[in-house]
Amino acid sequence: MIKLHTCYVKDFYGKWEMAKDVTQYHILLVATKGRIVYWVNGETVYLSRGEAIFIPSGSIRGGLASEDHQRYATHFTIEDHDRALLPLLGGNTYCKTAIGGFEYFKQRFLLLKHHWLMRGPYSETICYSILLELLGIINYERDKWKLPAKKIDMAEAIKQYMLDHYREPVTLHDLSAFTERTPNHITHAFKSVTGLTPIEYLHHVRITKAKELMFDKMMPISQIAEETGFCDQAYFNRVFKKLTGCSPTSFLKGTLRLDEDDSAIGGIVESYKR
Repeated sequence: MIKLHTCYVKDFYGKWEMAKDVTQYHILLVATKGRIVYWVNGETVYLSRGEAIFIPSGSIRGGLASEDHQRYATHFTIEDHDRALLPLLGGNTYCKTAIGGFEYFKQRFLLLKHHWLMRGPYSETICYSILLELLGIINYERDKWKLPAKKIDMAEAIKQYMLDHYREPVTLHDLSAFTERTPNHITHAFKSVTGLTPIEYLHHVRITKAKELMFDKMMPISQIAEETGFCDQAYFNRVFKKLTGCSPTSFLKGTLRLDEDDSAIGGIVESYKR
């Protein structure tokens, strides 16, 4: 099984530099602010906001940044049988790509950090599934040129529409009017690109936004449900539990507890922030 060894979100101020060294773990890193220069096995790799890089263990890497930047990163190990899960894991070369659904990717990474720090009875399994999803997204972004460009463009337009309108009632008929395609055509094309139906994707967007509000603001759950486009709190609770495995109340309690736990774990995590 894929096993996390650390997961962090870190702001760096001013100049940052890391000497070239051999990586002990596989690394998944995404730049969320600023610009970073990496050297991986003799190649120079430029990483800007919205771009991610996967670096396999055993690679020689170094890095440099001359400005403030922020990054999300996780270090992990895999077993031999895990290599068959994704082409990305089967090779020994780094992979850098821009992330199309960046906000969704970023929030999934935050949820990965949340569960890694929580250390609950099922945290290892949940972290495994989230990390595998993130790696799958990177693999998809790398390979999506193989899909018809028109299909990808339509899927990206629908994603943006849902990001812009997730607070409102959104139906397949709305998407049909927006794209001038039939609901069946939209559903089939969107799922072939994203692996989700449009409504499933909308649920993910809304729950991601709900978790963001839980992280950043002290709001009643009923208000969070309303802010994220759900018709009532009971429906919000059902969708939230289906996608996260816990109720909004349990998730919120865990988030508040993590604010206290972060300082205790910080010393352990700090050794990986290179």
